[in-house]
Amino acid sequence: MKEILLDSAAWHSAEDFFHALLSELDAPGWHGHNLNALYDSLSGGINEVEPPFRVIVQNAAHLSGDMVSFLAGVSAVFADARREFRVDVAFEVI
Repeated sequence: MKEILLDSAAWHSAEDFFHALLSELDAPGWHGHNLNALYDSLSGGINEVEPPFRVIVQNAAHLSGDMVSFLAGVSAVFADARREFRVDVAFEVI
């Protein structure tokens, strides 16, 4: 399984997360920067990097409460995509 490592050391907003992740997924320029668009794209066929993959967010200890809550939402999106689309995607925050 491909591992995508994201360094959250400089993140302050959801936009920072989407910029980092979508760059690593080689997503098209029109990809939305919201959880609904992420959910849709996890089904495959949109990004150059296709499942299976694991996204690991590193250096998360410094993140604000809002960012921690947002990343919990991202984790739920990955879980929903695994269940609904039966794709092998994982998300971890360390």
